[in-house]
Amino acid sequence: MESFRQESFVDSGLLGVLSLSLDQQMKCDTLYSLLAARVMASNSFPDVGDFPQWHSRFVEALERCGWTLRREQDLKPVFNQPSTVTLQNVFAHAMAGEALQEPCELALEALDALAQLSTDAPPAVRFRERSFSQRRVEVEGGKEEQRFTVHWMLAVSARKACIDLFHLEFETTQCVDEQFLQQAFVPSSFTSPVAVKHHAFEMAARAFARSRAQIVAFVQGHQLMPITPGIGLMPVTSTCDAVMAPDSPSPR
Repeated sequence: MESFRQESFVDSGLLGVLSLSLDQQMKCDTLYSLLAARVMASNSFPDVGDFPQWHSRFVEALERCGWTLRREQDLKPVFNQPSTVTLQNVFAHAMAGEALQEPCELALEALDALAQLSTDAPPAVRFRERSFSQRRVEVEGGKEEQRFTVHWMLAVSARKACIDLFHLEFETTQCVDEQFLQQAFVPSSFTSPVAVKHHAFEMAARAFARSRAQIVAFVQGHQLMPITPGIGLMPVTSTCDAVMAPDSPSPR
């Protein structure tokens, strides 16, 4: 199996990527925070088509979980030939001049691992319905073409107590179905440039310590599923329960 510098987890349209250099406490703090923010956002905006509001709510929820928003920006990638844009192109543009090389490289590793999931291994990987929409557009020759707009979020923790959140939006002519989560990251081209929003968070250690017990209780019963290339998404027993006990002292 290919060796990666990260481990990744998927949950309903959110891909969480953690550097292997993180200690177990920070890994669990980060995963629980991402899961809590995802659940809060989905509880607030459960309807299809609410992704912009869902994304804003996710950012607010991370702040409520004890993470401070240090920077937000629209990376606005521009491509000479937008019809041949790949995610590798997108992250190469994101890295340029933005001090995002390490999180972007880890994100690409995670996407590569996602593409290597076995299609035979249950359970099937599914997008949240709100993560994509479809429309028909008129193309050359008076014909119509069906296009899908896809929203996807990657949360990358490359350093201790930091999260880089990327919101990707792109359009594709590929049919979006229950297998698309794996297939979305390996096509050679998209039909339009990718929009990339970036939010940089830093843990507010004292605020998080005060919130830890509530976060643990809130996400009880929910689970982020680890990605194992070539095998699939299989639930595993997490060691976070012990590390994330409500009375665990803050490491910082």
